[in-house]
Amino acid sequence: MMKYLKLFLWVLASIIMTSPAFAGPFATEVVSATGTFGPAPYDDPHSVLGKPTTWIKGLDVGATMACSMVYPAWNTDPDGNKLITSITPGAQITVTFDHDIVDDPLNPYGIDFIVFGNDLYWGEGMVYPGTDMEQYHINDGGGWPDPGIVSVAQSLDGPWHTFETGPYYDTGTYPTQAFAWNREAHTWGDELDWTKPVNPELNPSDFAGLSVADVIDLWDGSAGGTGYDLAGTGFEWIRYIRVESNGTTVPEVDGFADVAAVPVPGAVWLLGSGLLGLMGVRRRKGLS
Repeated sequence: MMKYLKLFLWVLASIIMTSPAFAGPFATEVVSATGTFGPAPYDDPHSVLGKPTTWIKGLDVGATMACSMVYPAWNTDPDGNKLITSITPGAQITVTFDHDIVDDPLNPYGIDFIVFGNDLYWGEGMVYPGTDMEQYHINDGGGWPDPGIVSVAQSLDGPWHTFETGPYYDTGTYPTQAFAWNREAHTWGDELDWTKPVNPELNPSDFAGLSVADVIDLWDGSAGGTGYDLAGTGFEWIRYIRVESNGTTVPEVDGFADVAAVPVPGAVWLLGSGLLGLMGVRRRKGLS
């Protein structure tokens, strides 16, 4: 029986470790960057790699600030690292991942990847480190939209599919929200899920008058960002994402994330039950 238990554990480990959820969910390499970026500290295309912004060196308020829907990414992080890149008309950045991004029907709302910008929702004045997000209300679900264009491909040589009619990143639809709100402690809580999109049925215009904490709850664990669906692109999977201006605006890019699929209910349980059942049969037959 022991060898079948080992087999079960090996198969289970193989499934877990080869799952896309265990590959890095964020862009890992800038493979092309052309045109003009900046000004500093918004001039480094490599700022778009890795996890989007969590904490900000908030020079305007003289303290470290959490990146939120009412205080977007800007300046640097507390250690002085650059956070976002500004893309002027004619410039572009192309990134790749360490795995394929798949058009997966199990992804929430059919969305396959997310692009994070630095737009915001307007609120009731200045935001400070101690601002209570249960008492701070949103006045308008939309800040300074700078629509940017996204294109995707399986190979750098193309063909490329461009989302010419949207969605557009950095438009303030669902700004970056790095943390949950702890209503008991009245402070920022756990980091939210960068791989989970906001429900696209939620209309930002409906958030006016709600507290930031209430909107975070409506987002149901998502860290925000603009979601893209590969359905209709002609690609079952992609490896490259390209971002650029729409020709007149200067959008900012904070990062990219592959959306995590919702697990099939009971899939691992069924596998385990099957293997355990097989062990039981062999035991009843007196086999080792």
